[in-house]
Amino acid sequence: MKRLQALLGFAAKAGALVTGSAAVEAGIKQRKIALVICASDLSAKTIKNFNYFCKKNEVRFYCFGIISELSHWVGSSGRGVIGITSKQFADAIESLFIDGGEHH
Repeated sequence: MKRLQALLGFAAKAGALVTGSAAVEAGIKQRKIALVICASDLSAKTIKNFNYFCKKNEVRFYCFGIISELSHWVGSSGRGVIGITSKQFADAIESLFIDGGEHH
């Protein structure tokens, strides 16, 4: 979890992510998002919608953590949806999920 926290913090400082449902959805439509992380304590409907929207647009999708945790990591309160715009950050974050470095 510390590696994910660090990567999200670096991505935020680098301007390589967007937060919030509307901004992430707009980014997906504009093909600017490489990976989406939704907090697991969002409504089931929101998670389902983002999962579907990501699959439809060929964007990697993960459900992880809780809103307060993710918000703190990216320095923006009340954000349960995070879109990573940098392919390099997206690849590094995805490797944590795939390699079992983080649970999801």
